[in-house]
Amino acid sequence: MIGFVPASEAAAVFDTTPSSRPPSRLRRGVETVLASYSQVLFARRPAVGALVMAATFVVPEVGAIGLLGVVLASGLALALGLDKESVRTGVLGYNALLVFLLVGALLDRSPAFWGLSAVLALAVVLVHVALSGAMGYHFRLPVLSLPFVIVGWLALLAVPYIRGMAMVPKAPALAMAALPGPALLDTFLRSLGAIFFQPHWTAGALVLLALLLWSRIAVVHALVGFAVAVFADQYLFSFPADFVHQYIGFNFIMTAVALGGIYYVPGPASMALAATGSLACGLVSVGLINLLQPVGLPVLALPFNATVLLILYALGQRTLEAQPRKVDFLAGSPEDNLNHYRTRVLRFRTGLPIRLRLPVRGTWVVTQGHDGEHTHKGAWRHGLDFEVADRLGERHRNTGQALTDWLCYRLPVLAPGAGTVVKIVDGLPDMPVGTIDETSNWGNVVVIQHGLGIFSLLAHLSPGAMEVVQGQVVAAGQPIGKVGSSGRSPVPHLHVQLQATPTVGDPTIPIEFHDVVVSTEQGPLLQSCRVPEQGDRLHNLVRKPEVASLLDLPPGGRVRVRVECDGRTHEEEIISDIDLLGARSLWSPDQDARLWFAASGESFVAFDHVGPRDGALFAMYVALAKVPLTEPGALRWTDHLNPRRLASNPLAWVRDALAAVLPPADQPVEYRSEKRGGHLLITGVGEPQRPWQRAVRTEAKLRLGVGLERVRVRIGDRELTVTPLESGP
Repeated sequence: MIGFVPASEAAAVFDTTPSSRPPSRLRRGVETVLASYSQVLFARRPAVGALVMAATFVVPEVGAIGLLGVVLASGLALALGLDKESVRTGVLGYNALLVFLLVGALLDRSPAFWGLSAVLALAVVLVHVALSGAMGYHFRLPVLSLPFVIVGWLALLAVPYIRGMAMVPKAPALAMAALPGPALLDTFLRSLGAIFFQPHWTAGALVLLALLLWSRIAVVHALVGFAVAVFADQYLFSFPADFVHQYIGFNFIMTAVALGGIYYVPGPASMALAATGSLACGLVSVGLINLLQPVGLPVLALPFNATVLLILYALGQRTLEAQPRKVDFLAGSPEDNLNHYRTRVLRFRTGLPIRLRLPVRGTWVVTQGHDGEHTHKGAWRHGLDFEVADRLGERHRNTGQALTDWLCYRLPVLAPGAGTVVKIVDGLPDMPVGTIDETSNWGNVVVIQHGLGIFSLLAHLSPGAMEVVQGQVVAAGQPIGKVGSSGRSPVPHLHVQLQATPTVGDPTIPIEFHDVVVSTEQGPLLQSCRVPEQGDRLHNLVRKPEVASLLDLPPGGRVRVRVECDGRTHEEEIISDIDLLGARSLWSPDQDARLWFAASGESFVAFDHVGPRDGALFAMYVALAKVPLTEPGALRWTDHLNPRRLASNPLAWVRDALAAVLPPADQPVEYRSEKRGGHLLITGVGEPQRPWQRAVRTEAKLRLGVGLERVRVRIGDRELTVTPLESGP
């Protein structure tokens, strides 16, 4: 049986792990510099930074000045006591890199340049810190490369007043021969190189290689941005002769990359947004050229910044989640964003930015759903009515003429989610059965605000039974009142709706509930997200501590397991870990594998796995993808595992690129739990959905009151069995 050593012995756990010496100052410095280069492409990989740095040194003197800017800005930021993490990740260095590359490419050097360098580096740091703080706090927007644009303009405007300096381009690469072959390829590569003021195909090839190494999806979007730019140049706008080479990279290409996979989850919708945004970027570019030419300023990256920030802010006003889906988690490469979305967001099929539970206890029936035949029409089409029915479907006792005959009457009403009570209506009488209050449709009401533009309204409550007051903060599941028959309610029932304002009875918006158990002919069915339909009998998934304890994995705990795979046997130590952001994971130092999970709600959920496919954590990921921590018994549910974790594919890079347009195929697994004697048995069956996928069979056996006893997984012809050993300090 699995038995994790408690957190009180965590010190012993970490004493057993291999110690590693902290990196030297030189290594940290190199990593900081490379991070500044890779951040221009939204990447966070040293190898990407090294390739980008090489691209900037196609013209060595320009590249050297860019490197100087990164070092000066990073050093000044540290000297001023600014956020070390921002320096380490390159966030405070990439704008300085662009400013100094601009200066190196366009300005002649003089003795005054070295004094100017310190001023420029300080200006970049201060503008970056001020803008990022203001934009992040007030608008929840990234600063992008606005500091580069602002400080770059200041440097160019100051040139006539700096002794010995002049606008003299220092980029001999501009005169080099074009790349042999198609002119479009040469233009595309020059456009990539122009991001770093090196509009030559050699620099562009290095940038393209960096993009390919970091993200194939980003390369697809770069091609989309370039195609839009060529189309705009040919058929829509009359760009200056050198604009295509020098500014497509900064603007069209980077706009497409940012919108297609950095700030929005890759897919058909974000691809369309990337193309549309790039076209809008062309319009902004034309307008800015006309505006800035009279004062002698280039547009630089302003069209990219203006277009992306405007789109981010505008689409950020959506009250409901829609396509393209915003990356509202810790972002990474487009592939990482897509994987995170599919393994954590799409997997649980949520359309709201909040999770809602049914506002009742026990099993209830939906007596009027969306577009109902009575009152749920037009602007109120998304309303829901709930009542209680017995096993025979009867909703009342006796004749039903008395309010107390109705099974739901005066039962508790619960808050469907955490929020603040913003409106209460009380004192209206419960109407006799068969009659309605024609002057007050909604009767007694509680309105709760759960987020920006998301309010739940619970109506027809019984008078004098309110358990909350206006302005009170409530938790999900907290009692707020009792079911009544006030307002337009011919029989006692609970009306629930979501709306975008706190005004009682305003138009509805779509509603859904999460972790709902629905009664079906095949038995109880757990659904992560459910829009109730008329006739549904459903109840909330309720956490049971005795079941939750079976998968209690306290941070710092550890256990040794025996793993059998294809006739080979090995042992692993598994350590329960928690990071600085509170994310939970299981770590196998023997295989350098990790399994991210959550177990604080009504289910144990294994989010994703990295590491070899012959280890214990991989088996747990497949067999324990989701385990309802509820009363042991018969229950069915469907989960969607990451297909790239289930099978290796030599064409993975091609699949990554195609994911920008075609969503990867899911591999759903049908799970079932049942109680057998003193055990909880969880089995899963997943059939291949594509030729390259393999059949999945899983079994997890948990001894009630003890813990996990065995995990067995079969994928294709490979079988993997994990058996916990005795744990110890």
